[in-house]
Amino acid sequence: MSATVPLAGEDLAREVASATWYHSLELPGGVVTPGEYDLRPALERIPFPASLAGRRCLDVGTRDGFWAFEMERRGAEAVVGIDLDDPTELDWPQPRPEIPPEVRADLDARSRCFGIAAAAHGSKVDRRNLSVYDLAPDTAGEFDFAFLGTLLLHLRDPVGALMAVRRVTTGRLLLNEVVSTRMSVLGRGPSAALMSEDAPFWWIPNAKAVRRYAEAAGWRVVGGGRPYLLRNGEGALAHERHGAGIAQRTLHRLGAPHVWLELEPR
Repeated sequence: MSATVPLAGEDLAREVASATWYHSLELPGGVVTPGEYDLRPALERIPFPASLAGRRCLDVGTRDGFWAFEMERRGAEAVVGIDLDDPTELDWPQPRPEIPPEVRADLDARSRCFGIAAAAHGSKVDRRNLSVYDLAPDTAGEFDFAFLGTLLLHLRDPVGALMAVRRVTTGRLLLNEVVSTRMSVLGRGPSAALMSEDAPFWWIPNAKAVRRYAEAAGWRVVGGGRPYLLRNGEGALAHERHGAGIAQRTLHRLGAPHVWLELEPR
């Protein structure tokens, strides 16, 4: 769906209802999408720039576009959001499993969300089908500000991904990543658990490991926050697993622990 075609009223409500949302997005007319993740409270926890006027910005792993649209709302001169349209291009463990038809249908429903939101906002965000590993000045240009959130756990090579973002970022990168609370509290040094089995989920690090990822990729840490809970949205709660124990349901409702780092290229 083109962002140049206005979308509002009943047409917007119908399109929102027909899609499966990853982000909770506030759209014109008081419409809020039933996303799996509600990132709005995170804006109060992380140092997202109050103004991005005159800056060219990058949203890595944009999905439904929450951070990209926020960059645009805060005055960015241009915003590029990258993600992968074909799920087979994700970092699957080997041998790569077949994607069942019902899962493919769900993924197709999810892929429409960015276009629906962009049309509702009248957005000019440039969404590109591009892997983070392929970021380079000749594929995406250079950026004054970049954001990467809750993506490294899906990547086989998180350090390589951060190196690629550094290739195109002349200003700061704001990194907001999921961590293991247990390893953050108990681990004396950087550590990460490999959890991949048959899905594109790889590393769950402790807070010190996220910092080491960044430093090993050539970034200098200029700021960081304590772990906080990034809450789940209406969509996730609606699909809460039946039969889950009280502890599992409580953790699911509280959300996933994250830490943020503010980084500059070294």
